[in-house]
Amino acid sequence: MRWLFPGKEVRIDAPCLDCGEPIVVRMRDEEILEVDPPETVGHTVRSFVKRSDESAAFR
Repeated sequence: MRWLFPGKEVRIDAPCLDCGEPIVVRMRDEEILEVDPPETVGHTVRSFVKRSDESAAFR
């Protein structure tokens, strides 16, 4: 989130997609400050970024 809100604390409140229980994640830049519940598991999705060498894999 650094590129969107540099130096700012960001709080994400979302329901668990499996059971509907609330999940809270607080972070600043790349640092995770809080995850509740602590056993929360998640993933991120990164989009493909065009490489500077114009690799065919990224066209």
